[in-house]
Amino acid sequence: MIDARFAAQARVKLGDPVTLRGGGGARDARQGENARLRLSGGQTGLLDPIVADLSSVSRGMGQRLDGILGDDFLERFVLELDYRQRRVTLRQPDMVAAPTDAARIRFVRTPFIPARVSLGQRAVTAEFQIDTGSNTALVFWRPFTRAAFPDAHGYEGQGLGVAGDTQSRRTRIDLLEVAGRRIADLEVNLDDDTRPDDADSHYGGVIGGPAWAGMAIVLDFPHGRFWVR
Repeated sequence: MIDARFAAQARVKLGDPVTLRGGGGARDARQGENARLRLSGGQTGLLDPIVADLSSVSRGMGQRLDGILGDDFLERFVLELDYRQRRVTLRQPDMVAAPTDAARIRFVRTPFIPARVSLGQRAVTAEFQIDTGSNTALVFWRPFTRAAFPDAHGYEGQGLGVAGDTQSRRTRIDLLEVAGRRIADLEVNLDDDTRPDDADSHYGGVIGGPAWAGMAIVLDFPHGRFWVR
């Protein structure tokens, strides 16, 4: 996805109108055509990006945002996000050896991984989408919250998605167990109303970027593997 102002500067050819759906609802966008992307490490790709006004997301983040790299581009690489060193690395699959304790991910259009969540006296295992673009550590799909943690209470909040403002109900969980790691005391939005089309019947929600603070995570898209170091 490319911001409309940046797309104009880069002279990206625009095609048909499309509807962008995501956090916050829906908004108008355009289909871009034949845009060549070259990353600083030399990787290139020919893309047909979605072109939309991302200025509100940029303001919410407090920094310039020219675009978003999605899984349809990243799926050919092994992606490492090092939150300690603030570094992103893309490697070819044959250049990376996975550790013996690497967890399996289910990858359709986005990666999913099983995880166990503890809150109060209850602990529930479900499948969670790995969404490093989420600025909340955990997001529970509303039906999952009602079934797994019916007595959970939270405070009202507000978030921001690619399509506009979102409402939330936030609290903290006791423990997240995922890929061999035990991560305590994470913030969670209990009230998400978006279920990805590729989620299965065991879908619980989203694990966002803040869950991995102080760690480095590796997503091996071609081989469906995930590990933390």
